[in-house]
Amino acid sequence: MRLIKSILIILIICLITSIFRTNAEAIPAFARKYKTSCTTCHAAFPKLNAFGEAFRRNGYQIPEVDERYVKEKPVSLGAPAWKEVWPEGIWPGEIPGAIPLSLFGSLFYRYDVNSRVKHDFTFPSTIALESAGTLGEDVSFFGSVSLIRSGNEFGGLWRFFLKFNDTFSSSLPDRLLNVTIGQFEPSAVPVSNNRRLTYAPYLINTFTVGKNSFNFSNQRGIEIDGIIESRLEYAVGIVNGNGTGKTDSTTNSADNNTTKDACLKVGYKFGGIGLDGSGLISDKEDVLPEVKDEKSLYVGVIGYSGKNKVVVSNSTYDDNFYRYGFTFDFNYKIFNLFGAVIQGEHSNPSGNFSDTSVSSYFSEADLAIYPWLIAAVRYGVADIEHEKENKDEVVVSLLALVRANIKLTIEGALHTTGGEGDLGIVKLDFVF
Repeated sequence: MRLIKSILIILIICLITSIFRTNAEAIPAFARKYKTSCTTCHAAFPKLNAFGEAFRRNGYQIPEVDERYVKEKPVSLGAPAWKEVWPEGIWPGEIPGAIPLSLFGSLFYRYDVNSRVKHDFTFPSTIALESAGTLGEDVSFFGSVSLIRSGNEFGGLWRFFLKFNDTFSSSLPDRLLNVTIGQFEPSAVPVSNNRRLTYAPYLINTFTVGKNSFNFSNQRGIEIDGIIESRLEYAVGIVNGNGTGKTDSTTNSADNNTTKDACLKVGYKFGGIGLDGSGLISDKEDVLPEVKDEKSLYVGVIGYSGKNKVVVSNSTYDDNFYRYGFTFDFNYKIFNLFGAVIQGEHSNPSGNFSDTSVSSYFSEADLAIYPWLIAAVRYGVADIEHEKENKDEVVVSLLALVRANIKLTIEGALHTTGGEGDLGIVKLDFVF
């Protein structure tokens, strides 16, 4: 252990010292398009700052005047004049001027107290190819394919969706109606799995009940969302409900039942910039908007109703279930406190026709000690009726941006009452 600690200390000193040698900027898809650093949208990738959230909600476009800031001009698929003769002609579109691809990778060291291999180097751990951009005004896309996962396995498709923004904008207020179709993370997920700082996933999203495999994750489906008066947002969706599994050859479907799950979210933001980025536009065309000293509180309510198949001793049963709860996200300059509380009920999760109630909550505090150094602490609990022990997690993480597109994470995850075993990791992520 002394040798390992010495190696880790030397590694950390070398990497953090290298920050001060030269300046560098990340160049993933959006950084190339707008010729800007990753930190324009991210506190530390993949976690978004207030501007990045507005950019995401706006369909990966700068709110109000996206064209002003685009440095990598798209290829037009038709003259703008065709808009005037529609429907007698095809509405013009566009494609990105350069191939909008970004490569994400990670190198990983793990210390797992419960594993037969307590010390493990996974170099690389993950390699993923991501693509995102716009296909003309108010049409956006996002795709992510995991090429390597857990060091060797092919990870498969993670997300892929199209989003149609400001639908019926000629007769409805701006940003009131947007439509997302594909494989995406529903808005009703208590906290995003795809935009977390820590390596350890959120227990509130990952716990399962009995034989029912449902958890809050990416889904296939359709979702309608919108923003009202800059501060109030809503989202309603219909999804398969059993994650992103493979198509079953016997049913030719990726779902395991005919019934589709329904989910919703309603949220309001107090203070700070608007959810749509209002009040953020700069008078300087060559300078992207900046979010400084964000002081805000976001509160939301979520609901999810679903049905899943459970298999016990070669017999299949239906389990109807629901979740409901609230979320919050408080920002004060360099400090961010966020969390969620959910309750739920299952009708038959173990195939024995016994109801099971569940409750879960978590809270995480992130502190930007320096713009490039962030500390994070999280505590979460999942209480499942009829199980011997609750599941809990204590996660402590320190993240350093070696460059805007290179991140070092040192993290420990402890579980005192159940669930996973204790884990310590050192992880180096990069994106370009």
